[in-house]
Amino acid sequence: MRTFVHGWMLLLVVCLPVASLGPVQAGSWTGTLQDGSVLKVDPNSHRAMRYYKGGVVPLWDGTHRLEDGSVVIVRDGQAVPTEAMMDSWVGEPGSEPSMRTRYCDQLVRKVCGFHDECRHGQPCILAHQLLGLEREQQRRTSVAAGSWPHVPSSGECQNALANPTFPACDSSTPGSEQTACRKLVERVCGDADQCAAHKACNPARQLLQMESDERLRSADPQALTPTGAECEKAMDSTFFEPCR
Repeated sequence: MRTFVHGWMLLLVVCLPVASLGPVQAGSWTGTLQDGSVLKVDPNSHRAMRYYKGGVVPLWDGTHRLEDGSVVIVRDGQAVPTEAMMDSWVGEPGSEPSMRTRYCDQLVRKVCGFHDECRHGQPCILAHQLLGLEREQQRRTSVAAGSWPHVPSSGECQNALANPTFPACDSSTPGSEQTACRKLVERVCGDADQCAAHKACNPARQLLQMESDERLRSADPQALTPTGAECEKAMDSTFFEPCR
């Protein structure tokens, strides 16, 4: 799910017997729940556990908001990894370190579409102008070969990524590919949004946003992202039942 996703995820947990759970490994992702108890997610099993004064229990079904206002999704007892979790474990598979700071490239991907399907829109035209300006400023900067120096236009693009003046290209635009999370949204919310009130529609949309954010920073935006893989699994989940 930058940026992604932070701040609004639903947590659905299937309770498991405490006796069957092993100790939480070192390296678990840790967050603080609003009641002051600690949430830990195992890096291998993605199992979510609540630690409180006097004990530890699996989280119950429902929404569990963290102290910082963010939320986490757990499906079938396993947490859907957020960006913060991925960063604290082994990083994001398939990501290219340089893309994380190539903000103008990210901006073009965001507003023009991953297949340039929104290329005629004004936000896309402006994004390309910023990218061109950034390249010109970089050429004037003496840096080691292969590096991507942060120049004034880079900062403008970084700010633009969070600016509503530069909205994301509508993923339903003709020519947009059907990613794993887009398919999940259509399954749950309906192809005409007729099931938008379904309890699983918002979580599905949040996963789609996370997937898109991961693709912005990916070396290969067509590759399956960690969240995309979770969306594929979610297609078999009873929680993400199809729109009827």
